[in-house]
Amino acid sequence: MRRFPALLALLSATLVIAGCAASSRPAPRVSFLGDGVFKSPTAQDAEAYCRNFGAPLRYLDPKAARVAPQGEVTYRCD
Repeated sequence: MRRFPALLALLSATLVIAGCAASSRPAPRVSFLGDGVFKSPTAQDAEAYCRNFGAPLRYLDPKAARVAPQGEVTYRCD
């Protein structure tokens, strides 16, 4: 009779962990360069990272972001 509550607790914990893992989305690829400056492989990754915090994005080299959206960008989330 004691096994049932232990099994129920284990099953509940497993479902909670699985639910948390399924609901988390992959983090954008970001490198921290220091002093609030970040680097991402694409402009879309940069936008996604700043959007997580609701912060506006400011490219440090705006020409690079416009010319090569698939190229590496440096930016700040202000």
